[in-house]
Amino acid sequence: MIKVIVRRDEARCITSFNMSGHAGYAEYGSDIVCAGASTLFYTAANALETICRLSDTAVIKEDEETDFVQGSIILPEIADKEIKDRAQVIMATILTGYISLASSVNEGGKRYIEIIET
Repeated sequence: MIKVIVRRDEARCITSFNMSGHAGYAEYGSDIVCAGASTLFYTAANALETICRLSDTAVIKEDEETDFVQGSIILPEIADKEIKDRAQVIMATILTGYISLASSVNEGGKRYIEIIET
């Protein structure tokens, strides 16, 4: 199962995403749940860099033999309100994507992705 841990600060702003695991939805190379989760992760990292000019926010490790992925996106302290607001829109949009992905594939008692908010 893929676990996505979302952390928020006291103001309820999303400060980080941590994603790890393997969905096990299909065999290696054909797992659309893993592909979807990875696409959301990379989209967040790329959007933060291109739209907000925040580099080095993401770290990802992949084991090609086991298809295990572990990644983190951690937002730095952002003083500029406009950039902070843009970063929050990106993070909230990606969270919505993870929630949608989970609701579309976690059916019939099977769980391939879990979102945990702290």
